[in-house]
Amino acid sequence: MNIEEFRTQFINDLRFKAEHEGTEPETQFIEKTLEDLEDIGELNDPIPMSVEIRGRRNRLMAFDAYGYDEADGALVMITSDFTNEIDNSSTLTNSRITELFNHMLYFIDEAVNGNISDYCDDSDPAINIAKEFRKKIGKSMLTTEIVRFKFYILSNSILSKSVKNITQENYLDRPVELCIWTLERFFQTFSSNASEIIEFDTQDFGCEGIQYLKADLSSNTEYDAYMGIVPGKFLADIYLKYGSKLLQGNVRAFLSIRGKVNKGIRDTIINNPNSFFTYNNGIAVVARSVGFSSDKLKITHFKDLQIINGGQTTASLANAIIKKEDKNGMDNLFVPMKLTVLNVDDDMSEEQVEKYNSITKKISQCANTQNPVNDADFFSNHPFHVLMEQLSRKVMAPPVNGNPYQTIWFYERSRGKWEQEQMKLTPSQRKKFCEMHPKNQVIKKEKLAKCLNSVYMNPNQVCQSSAINFSKFATIIENMYDEHKDNINEVFFKKCVCSVILFDTLDSLIGKASWYPKGGNKAQITPYTIAKFFSLLPSKKDIDWLTIWNKQTLYPELAEELLKIAYITHNYLNEAAGGGIVRTISRTLNVWSTYRDDVKYELSDEFCATLVSKDETKSIEASAKRSHKFNSNIDIAVEVFKLGATYWAKVYADILNENILSFGDVEFIRSISNYIAKGNLPSASQCKRLAKIVTKAEDKGFIMP
Repeated sequence: MNIEEFRTQFINDLRFKAEHEGTEPETQFIEKTLEDLEDIGELNDPIPMSVEIRGRRNRLMAFDAYGYDEADGALVMITSDFTNEIDNSSTLTNSRITELFNHMLYFIDEAVNGNISDYCDDSDPAINIAKEFRKKIGKSMLTTEIVRFKFYILSNSILSKSVKNITQENYLDRPVELCIWTLERFFQTFSSNASEIIEFDTQDFGCEGIQYLKADLSSNTEYDAYMGIVPGKFLADIYLKYGSKLLQGNVRAFLSIRGKVNKGIRDTIINNPNSFFTYNNGIAVVARSVGFSSDKLKITHFKDLQIINGGQTTASLANAIIKKEDKNGMDNLFVPMKLTVLNVDDDMSEEQVEKYNSITKKISQCANTQNPVNDADFFSNHPFHVLMEQLSRKVMAPPVNGNPYQTIWFYERSRGKWEQEQMKLTPSQRKKFCEMHPKNQVIKKEKLAKCLNSVYMNPNQVCQSSAINFSKFATIIENMYDEHKDNINEVFFKKCVCSVILFDTLDSLIGKASWYPKGGNKAQITPYTIAKFFSLLPSKKDIDWLTIWNKQTLYPELAEELLKIAYITHNYLNEAAGGGIVRTISRTLNVWSTYRDDVKYELSDEFCATLVSKDETKSIEASAKRSHKFNSNIDIAVEVFKLGATYWAKVYADILNENILSFGDVEFIRSISNYIAKGNLPSASQCKRLAKIVTKAEDKGFIMP
């Protein structure tokens, strides 16, 4: 797929979704790009909110979304530049970039120094956003929550070749970063399996290199390890340029949720910089690769550097420079560094990416002892996703809407997998692929988390950032996987798909409703409505999930009932906000509890007649569980058999030599080897015991061949 083909498909997908949901392609463009950039960690919890106001001297104040990067101390402003043309590709010029940038800057300027209410109606949400900005920016650098500004321009145009430098001057004594995402950049990023990689020389930041000591590890180790001494000024400078992009993704989300500036770190920077090396625990860093000075005495180059512990330390150093708190300077301030170099290539396979993530996860978990990162924070690498991917390729959706063929709901275990699978296909092959795997049937992990958490009646969590909601979802699924793995089967997958259908259909119906205002709060109304609806169902009844699956849409009685509740939800959330921002209050458990318990609604008789017995649903689920368990047992037995008798004979000999297991356990491994040598397939119980023995050996330090 070349960029022109990508552009055509990109715009056609937006048009299709806009027509389906009764919106405009530009609206879909904003939603899609925000979602995609959040997926790759470029943005954190962006808030879609289109504002367009004429202010002083007729200046246009406009943006399409905003947000806060708490790990970075940044106010993020986002605007779109969308052209709904397929035949003619437009160009994003210097003058257009300046124009769009100024529209965003003017709003902040008016929020801080003026009065937005002079230029718009009292009910305009822009007034509340301006108040929020003014409060967070504060009256001085010492009291502010915002230490930098990030401006994003999202465009489906081609960047003009005349654009050479987009650097912007500081504003309100704070650094300003302008990020431009054009069609080429979207294409390059999402046609690969990796996010954009940070790569730099230490000399770019006035540092001759990092003094280091290499650890003498075993020759079998897949990575190199170093201890280093990092100049504080260098660490602050790279953070000032790259910001939270330097923080390993899961840890970044963790710090954004829970992290606060450490007063002890700040005090040492201000008053005792010479003692920083002694007082501070230092930072833990991973990198794909590093380069060295000609004499091999210093590290002078980093590729894909990620801070996995010490994010607060790094941000504090940068903030001290911005706020001019480093009165004693940083010339003699040094930070201990533990560096792990993974030595991996740019063009990694999916398996290599998983291996890379797994190693990083292990290091992160061990490094973050002060503020431990929960397994849920690393849920992206959980085997649950492997199971879901397998099921998604196996379970075919019935043909609907006159289509003569079945289709697949494509579960994306890794970002951009749907696009990547098309990259090497011919146009005719790509057409067949898209017919079998429609774009609107791609399920992202984060999307599934939204839909299931709504059904599981956790709408306040869904209204949180994607990271927080995903963490909540992870806890639920991890418990299910650990305790009832066999529940993750074909029936469960179909129910997941139906939950997505339910969520998306309701979202579309709300957008088309006569009572729904432009720029309303669908993102909050939809999960609250679904959660309220399921809280109202009689204890022994359930919706007809099977009909939803067979029809691939909501049946009329269900759709009508949901839309009625959505109207009540809309009124309740506006009333609960009391003129404030619905998004903010919707995140509290109290708002959801009050809505669930105190707002009365009686399900209609017409809808209740469509409900099915929960006993019937449980019977279907139990049958699927038994079938899945049988198939899983067969799969495990086949895998053990495929490894072969020679493999298990080697495991037996190695463990015997290590002398770490009892005689009975070691002999059982030998018996498995002999059993397979005779051409026999091990039983489920044999595989279960073998797995326990292997785990026992690994816990004692044994590494399987």
